[in-house]
Amino acid sequence: MIVIGIDIGGTEIKAGLVSLGAGETPQNADSGERVLHRLAVPTNATGGPSAVIEAVHRVVGELLRLSSDCGNAARIGIGVPGSVDHESGVVLCPPNLPGWERVPLARIVEAKWGMPVSIDNDANCAALAEARFGAGRGHRSFIALTLGTGVGSGIVLDGALYRGERGFGGEFGHMTIDYNGPQCNCGNTGCVEAYIGGAYIPGRARSYLAHHPESTLYGRALEEPGSLTPKILADAAASGDEGARAFLRETGELLGIAVASAVNLLDIHVFVIGGGIAGAGEPLFAGIASSARSHVLSVHRESIRILPARLGNEAGMLGAAALAAS
Repeated sequence: MIVIGIDIGGTEIKAGLVSLGAGETPQNADSGERVLHRLAVPTNATGGPSAVIEAVHRVVGELLRLSSDCGNAARIGIGVPGSVDHESGVVLCPPNLPGWERVPLARIVEAKWGMPVSIDNDANCAALAEARFGAGRGHRSFIALTLGTGVGSGIVLDGALYRGERGFGGEFGHMTIDYNGPQCNCGNTGCVEAYIGGAYIPGRARSYLAHHPESTLYGRALEEPGSLTPKILADAAASGDEGARAFLRETGELLGIAVASAVNLLDIHVFVIGGGIAGAGEPLFAGIASSARSHVLSVHRESIRILPARLGNEAGMLGAAALAAS
């Protein structure tokens, strides 16, 4: 089956024309996905729903044009940040897409292109992709965390996506780890996302590194704090900058607090972590594991596994394709 997978991010829309083998499931697939064509365009999120939807139509049209030499696409899958009514295909007030409130995205795209459209939360799509093709294979239950502009998560429970009673489950990024903490875009205070989300990392890094004059990033912290992106921090840490390494470890420790709470609540021990700052590698992952084990109930301590995601920036797009094909 040839399908179109679309991942709507806060800054970029990634889309692909994907060929999936018949009968593949998250449990029995060999890495048989085949991306025939890839596209990426700006999300234009500040333009509101109409601008984003126009960008979606643009990539669908281009991928359909490209599909003429490899077979016709049959379905479309779309991953969207924030709350999504999976059954109706309605997007509900995503914090990082301004102006979206009950947008019937599936109906709009179906009406334009005349083919079935499936929509889910982008982190659910990433979890589905990791379950089928990536680090989640072989684990019947795990939580996939996507560290991007925000912090998304998808829960795979007993081999299937768990969406909760009303379909809005898995908002790991909006678990509170400090009720006196900083304001989050969702309106709450002290959310995981307000510490770990890419939109908040530069501000935290500035405050941290301004007290570390030995760091190569000290000057940036004072004069160009907005330039302290996850990649800059990761590159500095990889070059041996102890200030950057310490900041990334602290970032992991904050995330580990929420990981421990999830373990205690669900008795799930495997976490697959990807996206943005996850590229920092060892200092971040060491902080997550250490913190999670120190905050979790002792019965779980030795069972926790923190795994890097395998599918990189294509996880959301591949998961959306798998969603369309299911």
